[in-house]
Amino acid sequence: METFELKKSIWTEQDYDNMGWHDCNIYGMVFKEVNKETGFSDLAFDIDYIFKWINPIRPKINFLFWISPCTLVFKNTYGLVINIDRRGGLTDMLEVADIILVSKHEEEKNKWVYEWHIELQDGYIKFKSYGYTQYVRKYPILTESIMLSLEERGEISFEPISMQ
Repeated sequence: METFELKKSIWTEQDYDNMGWHDCNIYGMVFKEVNKETGFSDLAFDIDYIFKWINPIRPKINFLFWISPCTLVFKNTYGLVINIDRRGGLTDMLEVADIILVSKHEEEKNKWVYEWHIELQDGYIKFKSYGYTQYVRKYPILTESIMLSLEERGEISFEPISMQ
């Protein structure tokens, strides 16, 4: 039986090079309360994060996936552009093709601004932020699907809470 060891339950922009969001499903997004200092709000996503893809072993032809429900919060977002074309129907979740770090620059001493491009299968979401934090809400589950059921993942949540 395949095993998986979760290295940590909170990930940040410092971990970007070790992360990948291809085929992760977005259950929803929300703008969190406005930061009084910056005037910007956080942008939070409820996603199923795929930690590991397992190649099929013959005679099986399907991949297996280690997946967790996660809250992905981009801090102090601005310059938001959303372009999603779902004219074909709203039959499933938004699916991430990739999250691309377009640029990073130091706005003030030790205060970095990141420009993000979330490439979706049906469009894109672009914005700038002061970084991100991804909270793993439950230990990864081994499954044959790239998305978890509500029973497996729990209700939709935008809470910045990681598993203990």
